[in-house]
Amino acid sequence: MSELMEIFMGKSLGGTYILTGANLCTSLLFSIGMSGFVMIIYRLCHDTLTYNRKFNMTLLMLSCISTVLLALIQNNPLLSLGVLGSLSICRIRTNTKDPRDLGFIFWAVAVGISSAVGAFLTGAVSSGVLGVVLLVLNKGIRKRNARMVIVRGENGQLDFVQALLENAAGSTAQSKNVFQDTFELVYELHVKELEEEHLISVISNHEGIHGVNVLAPETKVA
Repeated sequence: MSELMEIFMGKSLGGTYILTGANLCTSLLFSIGMSGFVMIIYRLCHDTLTYNRKFNMTLLMLSCISTVLLALIQNNPLLSLGVLGSLSICRIRTNTKDPRDLGFIFWAVAVGISSAVGAFLTGAVSSGVLGVVLLVLNKGIRKRNARMVIVRGENGQLDFVQALLENAAGSTAQSKNVFQDTFELVYELHVKELEEEHLISVISNHEGIHGVNVLAPETKVA
């Protein structure tokens, strides 16, 4: 009971790291550096369709804010309970488009906490291992991902477009609709990004093509 009273009276049973301005600066610098690593991993794990630059900047803010908050409340449990009570009434109305974003949020908060308590080795090693695992898994996912290409145009260009798409390595016909004057082709492509851009450019610039749409099947649109 006496130990519990000591905690709530503001006396910590364990040692604290941020006791001076130099400790605070060191923690903030480490937090910025590690959150920068988190931002790089986030960028590498997302393509141009799913990457959110504003959310990536938010990860840096979360890490630094977590460090500052923990530095303020680590010696005062009563204040920490008050802060947690205040945070519990905050509502985030913006839904995450990618389920992985929630994991990156917790990762940024964990980096901030490790910076505030001086657990630099734990934060660096765990972040490094997690980053490598995410990159390896993301590489395997990208190999399996495909693009859906939808081409619409005049019937006179049907044979040209169909031959061009069928000659592309890793292409599979999904749908073919021929109308009185126009057609619509749907192909699944498993090609490299540069090859895909060249193929789309050739088709879209050809006379008689009304439009070319490229879709990522796993991309969620809010």
